[in-house]
Amino acid sequence: MPKVLPETLGGRHRFSPLSLYVGDRLAATAFARLDDVGLFWLDVWVLSLSRGGRWSLRDGTSTAAGPADDLLAPSPAATALNGHGRADGTARSDINAGRWFPWPARWVTYGVVRLSSEVGAVRFEGRHIMVPEHGLQVLAWSPNHKKETSVELLDQKGEPISTLPLT
Repeated sequence: MPKVLPETLGGRHRFSPLSLYVGDRLAATAFARLDDVGLFWLDVWVLSLSRGGRWSLRDGTSTAAGPADDLLAPSPAATALNGHGRADGTARSDINAGRWFPWPARWVTYGVVRLSSEVGAVRFEGRHIMVPEHGLQVLAWSPNHKKETSVELLDQKGEPISTLPLT
């Protein structure tokens, strides 16, 4: 991720990285994108680690960002979000799609959370992840049907302030 992001997209800046998550065998990235007709998009891509040690693109989504969605703006206060964070939606993908053998599907879930300016980091699946200034964090996980998946929100000092359910 670059240290300085462009303040707006346009001209030479058509893409801007927003967030990256790397787990044991899963990774996800989020980008802000400006298309040729001037519309803004939020692109999320999920990758998996193969047995040979290479990352392979598995799935992705593009969501139109409305005029009120300033993807590169600093994250809003908790009062503007009606809480310290919200899950902006998740998607599910079979990363064994197109397989020849009748092996069971291997599902992966991924999504973006929008976090308030009071949240400095999140704890997810044993990892401590710093939150970008704009407050968008992408996550990916293998679903556990026995329990709800959630992310723990931490303040700037690393103290827990809330838990956000993802599913």
